[in-house]
Amino acid sequence: ERLNDLNFAFTIIFCVEMVLKIVGQGIHMYLNDTMNYLDGSVVILSIVELAFLSDSGGALSAFRAVRIFRTFRVLRVARLLRSMQSMQVIIGVIGRSISSFVYLALLMLIFIFIYSLMGMQLFGGIYNNFPEDKPR
Repeated sequence: ERLNDLNFAFTIIFCVEMVLKIVGQGIHMYLNDTMNYLDGSVVILSIVELAFLSDSGGALSAFRAVRIFRTFRVLRVARLLRSMQSMQVIIGVIGRSISSFVYLALLMLIFIFIYSLMGMQLFGGIYNNFPEDKPR
């Protein structure tokens, strides 16, 4: 019940934000920013969710998949990353270091595979001596 109330409150806040941006910037300036497409789609999907998924119980089950799009609200934080120069540098470094991490992860996987094979060869069958054929 409380989550539904919070969902309703955030949907109203996002709707008011979108309307104020459209009124303040104008529709053409609003549509020039690509992040506003994400914001607008999140708001529209939230409104669709409120309209079709009310607590009346008569909602179509196909519209329940709209709830998955709630997670796109988190992507709104990505707007903040555009304006912060230091954050852009950090994200660039992380992006460049991911390729090195893949090679390190593959190397670790090979070591784990080799040591698991060695363990199976060394200890395989040693611990099968259970009294009365019952494991501990």
